[in-house]
Amino acid sequence: CVRITDTGVGFLATLGRLRALYLRWCSQVQDFGLQNLLQVPSLRILSVAGCPLLTTAGLSRLAQVKQLEELELTNCPGASEELMLYLKKSLPKCTVIH
Repeated sequence: CVRITDTGVGFLATLGRLRALYLRWCSQVQDFGLQNLLQVPSLRILSVAGCPLLTTAGLSRLAQVKQLEELELTNCPGASEELMLYLKKSLPKCTVIH
């Protein structure tokens, strides 16, 4: 997944029926690209496991995606314990995997 960039994530965010997106180990995806997903009303499952450039600040914005049912943050350097607690509280219907 080394070729997917923030621009590519922005394009994916325009897909009207996007329900699940697996961005595992995408080494070029940053907070800016993740921000594109905040306005995707159909998104239910998101995995950003192993994405090294995502920060705690960028990941915390995922709390705005209230319809998420599953969020995987395994091996994300920006996924602190405090962030996990915040996301679990903000997204009570979502299974947060860390």
